[in-house]
Amino acid sequence: MIRAALKNSSWLMSEKVFTMALNLIVTIVLARVLGPNLFGELNYVLALVAIVTPLTALGLNALVIRELVDNPQRETMVMTTVAAYRLLGATLGLLGLITWATVSDLAVDERLSLVIIGCAATLQAFQVVEYFFQAKVNAHYVVKMRALVVLVAGTLKLTCVFVYPSLIVIAIIYAFEYLAWGCGYIFLYRMKGEAKGFKIATIDWSYGGQLLKQSFWLVLSGLAAVLYLKVDQVMLGEIVSKDAVGTYAVAVRLSEVWYFFATAIAASFFSSLLQLKNSDNNAYHRRLQNLCDGLFTAAFVLAIAVALLASTIVPLLFGSEYLVSGTILAIHIWAGVFVFMRELASKWLIAEHLLRFSLLSHGAGALLNVVLNLIFIPKWQGEGAAIATVLSYAMAGFIVFWLTKRTRLMALIMTRSLLLPLTLWARYWGFLKKTLKLS
Repeated sequence: MIRAALKNSSWLMSEKVFTMALNLIVTIVLARVLGPNLFGELNYVLALVAIVTPLTALGLNALVIRELVDNPQRETMVMTTVAAYRLLGATLGLLGLITWATVSDLAVDERLSLVIIGCAATLQAFQVVEYFFQAKVNAHYVVKMRALVVLVAGTLKLTCVFVYPSLIVIAIIYAFEYLAWGCGYIFLYRMKGEAKGFKIATIDWSYGGQLLKQSFWLVLSGLAAVLYLKVDQVMLGEIVSKDAVGTYAVAVRLSEVWYFFATAIAASFFSSLLQLKNSDNNAYHRRLQNLCDGLFTAAFVLAIAVALLASTIVPLLFGSEYLVSGTILAIHIWAGVFVFMRELASKWLIAEHLLRFSLLSHGAGALLNVVLNLIFIPKWQGEGAAIATVLSYAMAGFIVFWLTKRTRLMALIMTRSLLLPLTLWARYWGFLKKTLKLS
């Protein structure tokens, strides 16, 4: 099981490395050619679309894996029902975007771009297929499909930004990317699913309602999580300018692109953690600590490296217009320490049936983020937003876990990981000694 999880994780990580590299190239070119203002308008629109994304997921992602692992014989019903509910949630999110585009004072290009991308993003409802393959610890089909879509869409973005650098044209390409992903998910499930595709007749609205009741707190916490992920860009656009969004977005893209690694690792080990929890509780806790240590170490090393190089690398890659982005990145990258550990903690909350706490933690982070942004952005603009982000992530990903008795186990696990730079030799000397002897 561990070998399968590692293989699955390696596929997911390979995709993320490829996607990260290609998206970095695309981001550099878009930022340079469009300039901070137009690049800021694009990221303002993408941030608004991201804010309603949890309405598409409906908090059902990890629950789908659990249901498919526990009840493999009900696969078609589970998949079709969840896809139907996700489509309803996506439609609700689209209505929200259309409402914002109608009542806000956005420019015409921004409004059209928002609606175009929002319409295409509804097909993300079929991302449920990804969790079908994760439940089977067999992600390579999805990885290949998504990598192909990213390659084609990236090529189109690079071509169009030189031929016709228009916000609407680039928005159409982003919409194409969403459409291609949606169609790819449908095709893969038709090829590999038990019933060769989604079957409308198998939709069980009652069962879906029961799942939605379980995920209700995840829906709200997902909205809160995305709010404190993206609200800073929206607030920068409203309080300062779209130029400020552009310079901030460059730093955020370079900081957040690494989060995929934590997501891939946590997702790949989730099924095995669930099985271990049911068979050996002590081994389950040891695995949680080891995974948390690994995630923290990766984030900590990454943060140090990026913080030291940011002020040199960012202007070199993006140009002198984005000089301030280096300072913002050197601050923002430290949020990853808490984000990496939080990915594991989120899976643990699902395994322990503590979904309501997920809302408490993300809600506290979102509230703190909004309040700090209101204080810091007028004073320090992008740097202030970055400081607010780090502090709010620390709140949502660590501090809040100390507030309730049932979550203090995970708080202790994360504390041990945070202390790892001081305790590495004491805790892992035996393992390191054995490894060195073998080598």
